[in-house]
Amino acid sequence: MKPNYFLCSIAAILLAACSHGPDLVTDCVASGTMTPICKFQNPEDLEALPDGKTLLVSQMGKDIKIHTPGSLVFFNTETDVITPAFPLPVATTAAAANAEKWGAANCPGIPDAHFSPHGISLKQRTDTRWQIAVVNHGGGERIDLFELLDYQTGGNPRIEWRGCVVPAAEVFPNDVAVLKDGGIVASHMYDNTTTELFGFSINVWKAMLGFNTGHVWEWHQSSGFHILEGSRGPFINGVEVSADNTTVYANVYFGGEILRLDRASGKRTGAATVGKADNLAWNSKGELLAVAHPGSTLETIRCFEHPGSTCTLPYTVWRINPTTMSNEMLFTHRGAPMGAATVARELGGALYLGSYSGDRMVKMPYPK
Repeated sequence: MKPNYFLCSIAAILLAACSHGPDLVTDCVASGTMTPICKFQNPEDLEALPDGKTLLVSQMGKDIKIHTPGSLVFFNTETDVITPAFPLPVATTAAAANAEKWGAANCPGIPDAHFSPHGISLKQRTDTRWQIAVVNHGGGERIDLFELLDYQTGGNPRIEWRGCVVPAAEVFPNDVAVLKDGGIVASHMYDNTTTELFGFSINVWKAMLGFNTGHVWEWHQSSGFHILEGSRGPFINGVEVSADNTTVYANVYFGGEILRLDRASGKRTGAATVGKADNLAWNSKGELLAVAHPGSTLETIRCFEHPGSTCTLPYTVWRINPTTMSNEMLFTHRGAPMGAATVARELGGALYLGSYSGDRMVKMPYPK
């Protein structure tokens, strides 16, 4: 693409973005079957604990563009009680710093006050222990690893830090999935070390125009990093792995599709067209749930101009057959009580929706 055409394309996007600002939601009122739970900070990703009642919530920093500090919290869906998961008091984290390590040898240590989580994953390993992986943008890009403990005793679940994985400087992860052997697969959106243009990395603009900027990568403690070559695309977002760990699913946000990849070869074996999909989650029947953003990229940009606010960016929730990649739209939504959904997690007959911006998640009956 010629430079002049590239710049003109960006100018057209910016001019359109100036024409209409997003609507913001300031109240906390139910709408139809959707009930907002307004006690969070940018609950971008959700994982269900094996106790069948608790969600692990990734609360991104208030301003996600500059990666202000966030946290992990537990949300008891039966009592609506929130308890901190990480960070915790210094005495607790200091003990964890001396515990068993599952990460890379070059991990600089336990996260500090800049901890800024994004995508998360919780999986049971072959050794029966439960591993959590967290994309952390705070103070440099890394994946932090934790162990889930005390979830089965009827008491309060807790997590302990077990190390981290530090990718190459140009890697900008969004989401991660734990493998049975303790390894991880993660997404790389674009090289975030390059020049900015109008407040965004030039590679974001390239991704919007269809250039391949990202990929899926895999890491193991014994063998290090490698890229799944068939995963390359414009802005790779959410990732998941099959129960047997042979297949990887990856959302190509600006490519409008969800890829199915053979993990061993890295080759594409299928795809589903759903639009700009954010995170992926398994439902109780072994199907994938994806949240996509059918609104214009311009609307998304305008939401970023109001960090921490609940905007009305429209979204759709899709159900995907992981074998055939056939898909079904469960519903679409715009407006109150929450827009800009990023993840749909089934738990206890309900569907919980998180968002990258705002003080709430939404609970609704799970669509049959």
